[in-house]
Amino acid sequence: MSYDDFCKCTYDEFESISKSWLEMYQGQNRDAWERARIVATIAIQPHVKKKITPHQLMPLPWDKKKEILRSEAQELTAEDKRKRFVEVVHRLGN
Repeated sequence: MSYDDFCKCTYDEFESISKSWLEMYQGQNRDAWERARIVATIAIQPHVKKKITPHQLMPLPWDKKKEILRSEAQELTAEDKRKRFVEVVHRLGN
């Protein structure tokens, strides 16, 4: 996003853009780890007596449903979000 585009964004637009970017980044990261786990399972399977699943071999943080996501734990009010946005704009010298 260019500086001009950033300055023209409303707070809600910027929040939507940043959430979408974060979801995309996390999805790519998770996909890479899932592929690594599958490859590791395929490589290890011939060398173990019992059948092993990818989840058993290499548990990953998102396998646990009980874990609370950071974004859910720190839900901000609309006023707090606006204050943070104004702070960022001031830091960029607008």
